[in-house]
Amino acid sequence: MRKFFSSETISPKYLIIIASLFISFFCFLETGIVPPLQSPDERDHLKRAYWLARGDLFLKTPPGQASGSFVDSGLENYIDYLARYEGHPERKITHNNVEEISRFQWTSHQTFTVAPGTGYYFPIIYTPQAIGLLAGERMHLSIDRSYRLARLLTVLSVGLITVIAFAIYPPNALVLALLAIPMTLFQSGAASLDGMATAVTVLALSAFMQVMRLRERASPALLYTLSISVTLVSTCRLHALPILLLPFIAWFYTRKRPVLWQAIACAVFSVTWTMLAMKMTVSNPNVSSSVSGKLLGVLLHPLHFAHLLFNTVADPNTQDFYASSFLGNLGWLDTAFPARVYSTLMSLLLVTVLFAIPWKNWRDRWQLSGMLAGMGLASCLLVFMALYLAWTPVTAPEITGIQGRYFLIPALFLAYALEEMTITPRSLCTFTLFIIVFLFSVHAMTPVLLTRYYLWL
Repeated sequence: MRKFFSSETISPKYLIIIASLFISFFCFLETGIVPPLQSPDERDHLKRAYWLARGDLFLKTPPGQASGSFVDSGLENYIDYLARYEGHPERKITHNNVEEISRFQWTSHQTFTVAPGTGYYFPIIYTPQAIGLLAGERMHLSIDRSYRLARLLTVLSVGLITVIAFAIYPPNALVLALLAIPMTLFQSGAASLDGMATAVTVLALSAFMQVMRLRERASPALLYTLSISVTLVSTCRLHALPILLLPFIAWFYTRKRPVLWQAIACAVFSVTWTMLAMKMTVSNPNVSSSVSGKLLGVLLHPLHFAHLLFNTVADPNTQDFYASSFLGNLGWLDTAFPARVYSTLMSLLLVTVLFAIPWKNWRDRWQLSGMLAGMGLASCLLVFMALYLAWTPVTAPEITGIQGRYFLIPALFLAYALEEMTITPRSLCTFTLFIIVFLFSVHAMTPVLLTRYYLWL
């Protein structure tokens, strides 16, 4: 038995890839279960993808309004119709609703609509959604079919990027477990930004870990993969800006001059885009203090921000919300699980963490692990900073707008800080725990989603 479960008979890379394919397959099935536009802020992400298909990289800001741009009036009506289910678990999808949803058509008439929260993201990451919407419009499909094409292309792209990432470097099973919790599965099956952002983050971290393994033998293709993925992540997730350090660390260990130039280019582009987006995007025209003004206030009065941060994380209700919306508060945060599901998932994740920690070999990789862990903690802090700058009024007693799913990227940093997947008894126990997390998540999600959208109980 021990000979059968050895690195000579089982490849860790293939084991991880097969696991990711099962995750992707469930996300594919999810597209047939969950109605359109039921992910948090998915409608705004769909608008951003539509604007990318039209070639618009920046949002427009009319006087006295939040930032946005022009969309087809048929798409706007489609979005408005489906908004009726947001925050209303008592409303179910009926056969008549399905027929009404299928009747929305492209009109070629443009109307202005706002989506300020997407103005901070470099829109290239919306390419799968944009291709789906553009193809649907050009082929004269209904808007619902165009949306479903966009959603399908997004799910396939997320799965493909994740498989490529794991083919480059097989991380430990804790990474798989984080991808298998209900919230991550739900978001990966939507046409929003989360699935692509998570997949590209995994690609960046896997490419970095492989570069650190190969050092000077790292191929140019691998180094370009690292630079491009880091740029995409840092320009679509403000709290992921610490990821810009990865190319510089890669240069330090490889001493290749092109790597340094790539690292500088990534940093300059990401910072420039972020500053431009912050300058040009208006989230709330009624708030007197601008993003740049609030950022200056944080720099001049750091203790005030520290006080806000403490008030936020010390609130028991906020702690409960962060935990539930990290593990799985589905729909528009209106579809919760029973309390026992959260306690079981949290226990499974904690046990998985304990098995994934290299208790004996930590001295061999403490520098690399320390750097990744530090980036994860910095990313957590930037979650609060980003939501304070973008959404929180200056006079608010706490930082508002934060959801637990925002902490997935910091968690991935911490997970990659642990050792890679190997064929050892301890690693196989960790992989078994991932399987349990995945099966438990699927088992818990299926009845909850069916009840939320279709069944009267």
